Amino acid sequence: MKFLFTTSFYPPFHVGGACTHVKYLAESLAAKGHEVHVLYSIDAYNFKRKEKRKPEPEGRVILHELRSPLGKLEPVLNFALGSMNHTYRAFSDLVDRENFDVVHHHNISLLGYDLLKKRGSYKNIYTAHDFWLICHKYNYTVDGEVCDGERNCFICATCHRFPYQFFRKSRDFQSALKDIDLIITPSRFMAGILENTLKHKIITIPNLVPSFGIRPKKKEREYFLYVGQLERHKGILQLMEIFKGSNERLLIVGAGELEDRIRAECRENIRLLGWKGRKELAELYAGAKALIVPSLWAENFPTVAIEAMQFGTPTITTDIGGTREIVSLVDSSLVFPSDDFGRLKEIIKSFDTAKYKPKKLRNIYDANFSPDKYIERYLEALI
Repeated sequence: MKFLFTTSFYPPFHVGGACTHVKYLAESLAAKGHEVHVLYSIDAYNFKRKEKRKPEPEGRVILHELRSPLGKLEPVLNFALGSMNHTYRAFSDLVDRENFDVVHHHNISLLGYDLLKKRGSYKNIYTAHDFWLICHKYNYTVDGEVCDGERNCFICATCHRFPYQFFRKSRDFQSALKDIDLIITPSRFMAGILENTLKHKIITIPNLVPSFGIRPKKKEREYFLYVGQLERHKGILQLMEIFKGSNERLLIVGAGELEDRIRAECRENIRLLGWKGRKELAELYAGAKALIVPSLWAENFPTVAIEAMQFGTPTITTDIGGTREIVSLVDSSLVFPSDDFGRLKEIIKSFDTAKYKPKKLRNIYDANFSPDKYIERYLEALI
């Protein structure tokens, strides 16, 4: 089959785990003999990150980089207005020329909704990595709680310093949504919310997280680990406060707007490591007592929890979003209320590494989250 993936970001020019999933899926399909194209925006990456990264060597996946004459302004206008000519023209030219069997949209918030409009007989799929389809802020939360759908979106967006996207009320946007043939959600949590708002066919397939292919030497588990963006909604500041009053060690892997503040607040038992490559990350997962995902908003499906599971490392998380679905496969007592970090402190204090057998966690990964399992479910959904 011939696939086109659309995504605002694509590794190494990316800012989060959803983009990593796109890369994993594209490469897995290509390895099985499918022709896979990816359309992404280098302008979107330059808008979000100042860090310069080098392109990776070309593999089986065919990449199409969007670079607008407007530069970083193009993704901003796509976000605010819903669509810009350069982005849509590049998409439509590619679709008309290549005759794809499947066009699969991922995070397209900085590419614009026009990409959802079908331009042929291909299967038109959208994976909901966040709540962009129904929420200006993408997280569908208000003051840390899941939105009830009754709030005034203009007031909510304005209060949280998000631009109100007037295009969402337009017939053109609603028409574009109707062109989606299938919505895939990585978690049952997200599927439940979207089903209350949209009338599309929606299925849940947990994100593809391939094996690291690395087996670090067996070592003592000596610290707790955080891996992710250094942003307020990730709960990283609250997590640091817990460890400031603890003798336990916390290693932090990631980058983001809070990086300077976190570096300044590090203690002898709290270290900021920055971003790490897969080999170094594998070593860190293998040596951790547990990964902590302390998000204050409803995470959809953080791939880090599955990555840690491959190394026999359990995850501790808050009770909102899809992460608890992953954690509950191991131990539901590792889930704590997002408004009660005191409970997290208790979990850390009483944590017993011996309770979590690495082989059992790896078996859970193989049965639920392996690449072969995902591809099997994915191709079945296309029939």
